[in-house]
Amino acid sequence: MTTSRPQPLFYQSSKCVALYLDANIRFQLSLQCPGFRVVPQTATLRIHDLKMRPNDFEINGTVYSIGVIQKYTYTPTPEFVKLRNASGGIPHDLDRYGIREEWMYRGAGKVKQLEEELKLMVGDRGLDLAIEEKQWEISAYRLRISNLEPPFTQYLQLTITTGIEQKVERFQYDKNQKIARDYILKKMFGVAERRVQIRNLQIGQDDFDPHLMVHLQRVANGLNRDIPQRDGPYNAFQMLRCDDQMEPLLPVPVGKLEIGEMIVTGNLKNALASIKTSLSETNAPLKKLTCVYQPLPDDPVVQNAEFLCVVGYGTLKVFSGRENNRIHLAECDVMPRDFTDLLNICTKVGQFYSIGFQHQTTVEEFFEMFKNLPGAETGGSNESR
Repeated sequence: MTTSRPQPLFYQSSKCVALYLDANIRFQLSLQCPGFRVVPQTATLRIHDLKMRPNDFEINGTVYSIGVIQKYTYTPTPEFVKLRNASGGIPHDLDRYGIREEWMYRGAGKVKQLEEELKLMVGDRGLDLAIEEKQWEISAYRLRISNLEPPFTQYLQLTITTGIEQKVERFQYDKNQKIARDYILKKMFGVAERRVQIRNLQIGQDDFDPHLMVHLQRVANGLNRDIPQRDGPYNAFQMLRCDDQMEPLLPVPVGKLEIGEMIVTGNLKNALASIKTSLSETNAPLKKLTCVYQPLPDDPVVQNAEFLCVVGYGTLKVFSGRENNRIHLAECDVMPRDFTDLLNICTKVGQFYSIGFQHQTTVEEFFEMFKNLPGAETGGSNESR
């Protein structure tokens, strides 16, 4: 019995297949199959979950991270370097001695500072790796001061992690990490004819940074000045407001980006500015927008979101002037004036507000305000649901 040979996919059929392929598989095929490269240029790229973080990004559960690793040739590799290499390397740029560029404490002054820190650590058996790293750092500064060759070679490493499976690629460290990251993103997203549809987009770290939340909350309440960031980089991950030229979050062509839901764990104004150019004018209102309590920008993306979820400790002012169908404040700071203002604006039929409280006493305080309203009556109800 003979079996027919598999038939190759032609261009039109390949477009249909590409449309339903996982984005990570499409990327790998475009790198390894020359005949497939032209297909993804026109087929819409669909992504279920995209998480853009400062040091890596994640597509449908696959994490792409870039770091600097150090390979020793003639001397034993320090244990802490082995561990650091195994975790994907250092997520920021270094000079040839493995030192991060700094604006202070350079040269002999830095060596003296490190030696003082080392004295405080010696003798604590629980700090063996930290002591080894501190000794290594002192040695690196001395090599740089003396203009001697370091005992290692540095490489740029791309680590692709899916579950427990890892793929690693290493390159000469002749470009900085931002250039390398931008190159990979350009390969995945930057095709002029193609639309990019993202169901869930996250901008920022997975967790809401408590220090950032406090800063943004104080800005929202008028306790901190909303000062702009003076020096670059101007990107979506900066805490301070960026008024200068904003770096795009993704290299998606103008008007080709569509988003379903979005979570921003940092500065919302910066995040919106980073996608403004790419976002399609016909993009449907976001089904859900989640952000930290902060001054909400006057932006159509925020105004038109069907569900606005505000995380963190905030006041009822977040509801003022909002036309969203549903608004949720995760943790309420009850202020009598804000409560009165809220009642005055609750006039839109079908608009839904929800409020979370951390303590029972705050809930009781909130309901006490209803009881104190002029003309308020208390009593039971014959109807139940």
